[in-house]
Amino acid sequence: MDGSLGEIERTAIDACRAGGAFLREAYRSENTTARRFEHDVKSSADTDAERRILDVIRSRFPEHRIEAEESGVHEGTGTYEWLVDPLDGTNNFESGLPSFATAITVLAADDPVLGVVYVPLLDDLYVARDGDGVRYNGRPVRATSDAEPSTATAVSVIGHDVKRHADHRSVSASINRALEDRCKRRLESWSPTVHWGLLARGRLDGIVCYRPDREEQLLGERFAAESGLRTETGPTWFVGAANEAVFDCLVDIASERC
Repeated sequence: MDGSLGEIERTAIDACRAGGAFLREAYRSENTTARRFEHDVKSSADTDAERRILDVIRSRFPEHRIEAEESGVHEGTGTYEWLVDPLDGTNNFESGLPSFATAITVLAADDPVLGVVYVPLLDDLYVARDGDGVRYNGRPVRATSDAEPSTATAVSVIGHDVKRHADHRSVSASINRALEDRCKRRLESWSPTVHWGLLARGRLDGIVCYRPDREEQLLGERFAAESGLRTETGPTWFVGAANEAVFDCLVDIASERC
């Protein structure tokens, strides 16, 4: 059976917490192995966390289709599809940087209807549900900011493939320079689901995504819609901001360079 969205939400929360609890202990013990590549890193923590997440989902919705970052597609039927990112921020995790999360996005007819992000070191839980807003540790939050561009902290996100293409790298570098010139701080995000949560609760001011990865972007767009971020989408870019001034600035930067 498909189950109600409420049941799916509870399962997604439990699954993210299960994967996150493992990551928290693995991070503190440093008992993982990693394979490092030119543009990526793969950790044993990814696969171990994913196994725990999938066990929770399958125990309650064994018929649902799941697309998991490490193990790929697990075919299924029904209305809902699960996108599982067991460790968003693997490079951070293996470098000892405490910015990483477990994340799940649930699609209905290819539309993201639920996003859950769990940041295990802080025990922070974000839930964005279609028509129900964003909750941070159970409390409703909204994306608000009174920053001008010159005082704003903006996030830049690129997909994994950007660094593999010289022309895409050049565009990304141009965006970054413009953000650094026109905003107070540019935060380079290698754990974008963490920063989508911070944007949704008004701790960051805006975001520019250039050729972002699908699973993280679908989650981000649900967070943006439910938290009230102003957004605009171009052929290869997405902008979200918590107020009009920062939004106009970021759209100018993205549209002029992409």
